[in-house]
Amino acid sequence: METIERIKAHYQFGSDDVKNLVRLKPLMEKYRDEFVVEFYNYIKNFEEAHLFLKDEATIKRHQDALKIWFMDLFKGDYGHHYLMELEKVGMVHVRINLHAHYVNAAFHFVKLFIQDKLQAEFKDPEEVADLEWSIEKILDINLDVFTSSYIEEEKKFFLSQRVESYLIQLANRFSYGLNLILVFGLVVLGIIVIGLLGWNIYHITEGGIESGLLSTLGSLLMLWVVIELMDTEIRQLRGGKFAIKVFLNVALVAIIREILITTLAHEALEAQLTLVAAVGVLGVVYWLVARAEL
Repeated sequence: METIERIKAHYQFGSDDVKNLVRLKPLMEKYRDEFVVEFYNYIKNFEEAHLFLKDEATIKRHQDALKIWFMDLFKGDYGHHYLMELEKVGMVHVRINLHAHYVNAAFHFVKLFIQDKLQAEFKDPEEVADLEWSIEKILDINLDVFTSSYIEEEKKFFLSQRVESYLIQLANRFSYGLNLILVFGLVVLGIIVIGLLGWNIYHITEGGIESGLLSTLGSLLMLWVVIELMDTEIRQLRGGKFAIKVFLNVALVAIIREILITTLAHEALEAQLTLVAAVGVLGVVYWLVARAEL
């Protein structure tokens, strides 16, 4: 689960909100017993309320816990201990199989109850609005933690959470290692292509200008492919997205190089036309993928 500081940051819950809630503590303590009475009048209309509040002892225990929870909204201490207490309450709801809908409905009642008391006690609309905003934040934080308890319960494990978490972590590290090996292989391949490029340039100086130029161009295309693949792998290792366009680029370059080779070897026109058609098809696919990624 999230830490309480991250949760408060997500809801922009700050020191001003703490001051507002602490300020309301004496007032809400006056309405604490009334809150419990009104709350029970509200939830008794729930169809399944009798399944969870079976006897007087259970009701008394729940009412005492409800009073504590209600006053903790205004105690001003919203640290790790507060989060742990909320998680315990959330897990109790999960353990008794209380439907999340009832939890949401109950929070709706709490918000309305407090708003009604604020409007009765304070006359300045701006002051009421400021206090209500702090109340909404703390109630949203509570509901967030309660909801997270339901989400955690829904996670199913084939073996156990610890074993499966370890296996997933091991697989991630293995995958990362394979990507590093791939980057190293691309570095080696790049060095080889650079050597081939130098050989082709040397071949030009020996007099084979036409074949040397075409071979050099093919080597340059291969070097470009290696650079693109290496950049893609590095971006992926840093958390970037998988780039389909790069592999289309590789296919295009490979076919273009093949066209250069067939032209140099003076192969049949049908073979060259087939390669040109393949370039056209890949070009259309590349255009469609590029459009989809916009």
